[in-house]
Amino acid sequence: MQRSLACLAFGLAALLPLANAGVLDDIRARGEVRLGYRPDAPPLSYASADGKQGMGFAVDLCKAVVKDLEQRKLIPAGVKISYVPLSNAERFKAVVERKVDAECADTTNNRERRDKIGVAFTIPHYYAGVRILVSSASGINGPAELKGKTVLVTKGTTTAKIFDERNASLQLGARMKECDSPSVCFKELGEKQGDAYMMDDIQLFALRAASAKPGDWQVVGNLLSIEPLAIMLPKGDAAWKQEFDSVLRQMIFDRSFHALYARWFETPIPPKQLNYNIPMNYLLKDSLKFPSDQLGD
Repeated sequence: MQRSLACLAFGLAALLPLANAGVLDDIRARGEVRLGYRPDAPPLSYASADGKQGMGFAVDLCKAVVKDLEQRKLIPAGVKISYVPLSNAERFKAVVERKVDAECADTTNNRERRDKIGVAFTIPHYYAGVRILVSSASGINGPAELKGKTVLVTKGTTTAKIFDERNASLQLGARMKECDSPSVCFKELGEKQGDAYMMDDIQLFALRAASAKPGDWQVVGNLLSIEPLAIMLPKGDAAWKQEFDSVLRQMIFDRSFHALYARWFETPIPPKQLNYNIPMNYLLKDSLKFPSDQLGD
């Protein structure tokens, strides 16, 4: 009887993450890696055509870490990978409660999230920021040429504050027009209800790539904000974070990181074979010279 109870207790322990166990211990106990991803953030993170797994640049970076762990025999070879789709609202709780071992997506690393929410981040894999989408025939090349223009901004985003700051500092006399979603803003831009659309650059590139005539649109101007995007991990597990940072540094140094970037950002990707045509920006290029998770915030 005592032997049976002991076996039962061991079995339950193998199924539940222990409070003092590391993520690697959890993976070995349950026999699978749980990778969180965003279903709607291409080319960084999105769902496959059948919806059964995650795809994208950030997902492939996570898979490279899993492969390295297998090769070093820290987890079983051929370990099962479960892909867990996460919304904006779900992602932090899923990581904090260790429902996923990593969130392989487009989350910004900032002090509030590290200190107040209680998560950790790897070396950044992309630097996003607000830029401007315009018609290729508009003649607009940056914020200084928005004088007297109408600028579309998605309602409820921080872009409105950035517009107000630039509008005042450059004395543009521009008018802001809010719209309900990126797709609506792009539609209104096409209907000439605005002269430019201000939004996170990766969203603008996605809209351009999915349009009927991508060549009719340009993303212009320097970054008006800086958002370092990184893989999000449970906080307090230095060994788990070290595995990610070590693999990412090695990929940067042997330039497999660069090759993976080109695959997802500069060539057609499934399922629709869209080419986002997003060259590596200067912030990411500079960061790769001395890769670090230490940010100025």
